Amino acid sequence: MTDQTSTSTMKPDPLSQTSPRRFQSYRGTWAWLLQRISAICLFLLIPIKIYTGWAARGKVPELPQAFGSARHIHFNAGIDVLLLLFFLLHGFYGLRVILIDVGVIRADSFFWRTLTLAVLIFGFAVWYVYFHGD
Repeated sequence: MTDQTSTSTMKPDPLSQTSPRRFQSYRGTWAWLLQRISAICLFLLIPIKIYTGWAARGKVPELPQAFGSARHIHFNAGIDVLLLLFFLLHGFYGLRVILIDVGVIRADSFFWRTLTLAVLIFGFAVWYVYFHGD
């Protein structure tokens, strides 16, 4: 049996069309990837932050000397900045997915707005905490 589908009834492949909006279909993939990477980073950083806080207070055994002081790690600004960045990215893209699921926005929209909002809030928070003069 041969497949004799008429070309007039077949939908055109959106990737084969050349248009300036060709890469828009990949925005969902990038949003998905950003959210998964931020989830993995949060999954690693949050336990470090919690454990080093407990170790600094003497509630749990101290870290091996190869890692350094738990107090030093717990109050490391780099970890705090990364936690904030990954929290904002993960949270805002999660909110975007919820809005898509309830039908408030379309799946192909708000990728750049979500990223811009997260980066602006991140930039303001880092500036205010670390660079803002008292």
